[in-house]
Amino acid sequence: MYLPSDDTIFLANMVNRYSGTLALEIGTSSGIVLMELAKNFDTVIGTDIDFYSLKRLLRMSRNHRVVCCHAASALHGIKFDLIVTNPPYLPNYAGHIDKTIDGGPAGVEITIDFLKDAIDRLEIGGKILIIVSSTSDTCKLDSFLSKNDIMVKKIAQKYLFYETLQILELSK
Repeated sequence: MYLPSDDTIFLANMVNRYSGTLALEIGTSSGIVLMELAKNFDTVIGTDIDFYSLKRLLRMSRNHRVVCCHAASALHGIKFDLIVTNPPYLPNYAGHIDKTIDGGPAGVEITIDFLKDAIDRLEIGGKILIIVSSTSDTCKLDSFLSKNDIMVKKIAQKYLFYETLQILELSK
């Protein structure tokens, strides 16, 4: 399980600006963002590949709807007003894999994989919020977004001593 840090809290504070009927958090882990989404959405679903994170989350509150799956792969036919994710985004230079933080060689491969799954599950007029890091190869992400005609709006930025985090709002 990824323990909440600056990035998780940053995203949790931003989701409060959104409301609607149905929201999804991909990679819910600790559930902090999921709990914030539940304040402004009628129904919230969280997914994670880590069964034990979901089990822990359900012990904290039986009100959560969680699914153990990769990204949104098990959610066929459901369209969301808002999809949020704080994917693993650190580049993996050393070859040691920590699935909670390693975003692939360029740091954006997991983000792109999550987005491929999320795009088809977005309601017309819906939004996707993602976190990206200055340590990642954002040119590779930009190329993917451009090829898929995804509009990008930077809605927040946070400077940390070792990186700059941005929250991007994506839409079709």
